[in-house]
Amino acid sequence: MGLFVVEKNRWNKSIGGTMNKDFRVGIVDYDVYLPEKTISAEELSKEVNIPADILRDKMGINRKYVGGPEDHPGIMATKASKAVLNKTGIDASEIDMILYAGETFSEYICWTVGIKIQEEIGAHNAYAWDLSYRCAATPLAIKVAKDMMFADKNLNTVLIAGGNVNAYLVDYKDPNQSFMFNMSPAGFAMIIKRDHFENEILGTGIITDSSFCDDVKVKYGGSINPITSDVANDEESLRKARLLDLPDPTGMKVRLGQKSLPAFTGAVRKALLASDLEEKDIDFIGINHIGPRAHYGIMSDLGIEKEKTVFLADDGHCGHADQLIALGHGIDQNKVTDGTVCALLGAGTGYAFACSMVRWGKVK
Repeated sequence: MGLFVVEKNRWNKSIGGTMNKDFRVGIVDYDVYLPEKTISAEELSKEVNIPADILRDKMGINRKYVGGPEDHPGIMATKASKAVLNKTGIDASEIDMILYAGETFSEYICWTVGIKIQEEIGAHNAYAWDLSYRCAATPLAIKVAKDMMFADKNLNTVLIAGGNVNAYLVDYKDPNQSFMFNMSPAGFAMIIKRDHFENEILGTGIITDSSFCDDVKVKYGGSINPITSDVANDEESLRKARLLDLPDPTGMKVRLGQKSLPAFTGAVRKALLASDLEEKDIDFIGINHIGPRAHYGIMSDLGIEKEKTVFLADDGHCGHADQLIALGHGIDQNKVTDGTVCALLGAGTGYAFACSMVRWGKVK
C-alpha cells in the first residue's frame, strides 16, 4: 500500500508548460480495420488448455479476432486509412504528415511502414515516418502529432495510422504467456486537423517503467542473436525462436502486481493535469484490453463509475486500436455524446503507460 501512495504522488507532479489556448486540434474521424474471422472462448480453450469459463470470467475473453493471410500491420493500417479518407471526404493530397503508430513487427524488417501507407493512399504532398511504442503508441502519437502541429504551422492535416499482429508472436503453448492470449490483429487510422472544432484533443500523460525493459521480447532474429543454422535445423528451437520470450515471468508478474495500477492511473492523472481537468470530469474511459479485475480497479482508483466504459470482452486486445474500438462502442451505446470527456488509456510492454484526453463532439 505504501508503494502505491508513493507512486501515485510521484506521477501527480506537474509536467510543465501549456499551449496557447487559441490553438486547437480535433479528430475529424477515425476507422478501425478488424479481421473477418473470430475465435470463441470455447475454441480458444482447446488451444491454450485453459477452461472457457476462466477465459471469459477471469481473463475477460468472450471471443477475439484471428488474422487471415492478408492481415498484416501495414496492409491493415492502409485499409483503415483508405476507409477514413472515404468517410471524411478528405483528399489524400491534403495530408501534410503521416505518422505510423503501429508495431515494428510488420511485413518486413528494416522497413518504414508510414512511407508505404503514403504510397498506397497517394498522399504525395505529405512526409511519413514511424513511431514505435508497443500498445501505448496511440495516445503517444496523438500527443506527438498535436505538439508537432503547434511547433510547425505548415502541419494542418495529419493522418495517424497503425497496425498490430503481435498475436502471431505469442507462444500459446507457454502458460507464462497467458496474459497475451487475448491478443488480436487490427489496424486503425485517424485524421486530425488544426482548427477543427470537434472532438478536441486535450492533454496527454505518459509514464515508462524501465524495470520491465527486458521482460518481453523476441530473443532471436535481431542483431545480437541471429537465427543460426543450429536453431533453424531444430524444429522446436526454430518455433520458439520466432516467438516472444519471457526471461523472468515470475519476477515480471510480481512487479506488475506492484506497479501497474499506479502507473495506469498515474498516466491518466498526468493527462488530466495537462488538460486542466480533474478526475471527476472524466465521462468515459477507453482502456486497452486487460483483465476485468484490473480494468475496473483502474476505474475505482480514479473514482469513475463502472458504466462509464466498455470492456472489450468481444474484441480481445487489438493492440493500438483498442482505445478507438472502445470509443466506437461508447458512441454506439450513447455513452459518448457531445461534450463527453474521454480518457483514452493504453499500455505496452517495456513498460509504457499513456493516456490522451479528448472532449468529444462540438467545441463550445
